[in-house]
Amino acid sequence: MNTIPNVWNSLYVVDYVRKGMFPSNLQVYWDKKSPYIKAKFQPEIDEDPRPFQGRCNGGKGRRLWFIGKSMQTTDVQAAFKRAIDWAKGELMASPSVIREQEEKKVSLHHYWEEYFARECELRENKRNFARWKREEKLKWDAKEYGIKNQVWSLVAANFITKSNLKDYFALLEKRARTSGNGNGSGMKGQQKTLINKLFALAEDDFAGHAFPSFPVISKQVKQVQHLKREEWNLLLRTVFELGEGMEAIANSSSEYKALPFNPYNRKNIRNWVDLYDGLMLEWFFFLRAEDMYRLRSEWFKNNEPREWVCNLETVKKDKPIHQTFHYRSDADSYLKRITSRKPNGYLVLPHKNRPVGNEAESSVLLDLNYLLKIAFEKCLPNFPKSERKWTTIRHTAFRLTLEDDPSLGMPPKIDAFAENGHTSSKMLYERYLRWIDLEKTAKEARGIIKPSTGVRWGGKFKSKKDVLVSLEETLKV
Repeated sequence: MNTIPNVWNSLYVVDYVRKGMFPSNLQVYWDKKSPYIKAKFQPEIDEDPRPFQGRCNGGKGRRLWFIGKSMQTTDVQAAFKRAIDWAKGELMASPSVIREQEEKKVSLHHYWEEYFARECELRENKRNFARWKREEKLKWDAKEYGIKNQVWSLVAANFITKSNLKDYFALLEKRARTSGNGNGSGMKGQQKTLINKLFALAEDDFAGHAFPSFPVISKQVKQVQHLKREEWNLLLRTVFELGEGMEAIANSSSEYKALPFNPYNRKNIRNWVDLYDGLMLEWFFFLRAEDMYRLRSEWFKNNEPREWVCNLETVKKDKPIHQTFHYRSDADSYLKRITSRKPNGYLVLPHKNRPVGNEAESSVLLDLNYLLKIAFEKCLPNFPKSERKWTTIRHTAFRLTLEDDPSLGMPPKIDAFAENGHTSSKMLYERYLRWIDLEKTAKEARGIIKPSTGVRWGGKFKSKKDVLVSLEETLKV
């Protein structure tokens, strides 16, 4: 028997295995898309159980190879054995089973496994890998709307039609409207992105095939929930009082650590002080919710008198450090206070454990939102329950800043303001400026347009007395 070379791309099994019955052209080979050895063979024409004896294009094209999905091993001897067993099974299968198997090998299920394995390998050492993995699997596995649960995900990818995608979007929209989440544009967008990634992998197996386009995703733009100025002030005052005013007293590390604290009860003085700190950091620096569990004292620098800069050292997509400046002068006194009581390490709920490289799996944001809901219930019980969350605080910081300084909403300042807050000028307009302009225009119009007065009285009825007299006469009749 021949000696297996140390480096190889493909091997004929017959050159290395003398015993057993199997196709003479059975091969094992390495595929750059898979970490495992694959196998393939082409049966003798009179033994081929496939429709049209394996010819493509309805029997008019060339004969195709049986392609093994994977031998699930990197050991060549094990691959030989598995390839032989696989080839025997394929030859014994009925045409209908063969057709089903062949389709599955080029269905979205096949491309999902390929895509997910590759992406996991690329991302496993990056931050928030566990969250990405969980969310990406949900797009595929989710009950009812998950891609794998759609009938068309099981057929060959080139058989998926535009009608299939239209029906899928209808399902996503119905689900969104049932739960009160608009037309589901966000869900449609993320599912479309994943399906397109799978189509991109399928292109190698279906050269020249035009995969169907998706229906247009119409986004419903509505005003984001935010706090009005008096509501924001009330929320801050409430959190300050829940912390028994200790935010103003704890001005050193020792004083902060001495605050009443219970690790088994989140409603303790030190945690309320931390919530207040988080709210103020959001207010001054327009932070994203994901920043709250990463913020460190070392990231804040006092560059000039009364001027601080936040150097976000961990940002989306592992981009370089992002500098964020405050736009309110009163940030100076607050930053001095918080950096005095927490001179190093995490600034918000510093006692909480952050998994190394995966801070998102900590419960910091969960605890902040828990405490925030309690504060809302105490001071703003009529505020929508679904909006009592950290994103609303970020929206409030942007909205009230634009109200306080309208020039930030106009070029060229709007671009700098947007970049400073990790967003875009387009988003500032759609989420805040558009609605500020609508309210401002309506208010100005009310001051200009004269009221319509004196249009009711003067004809048959000159006063309320005439109405009453008419009513009495009607009752007598």
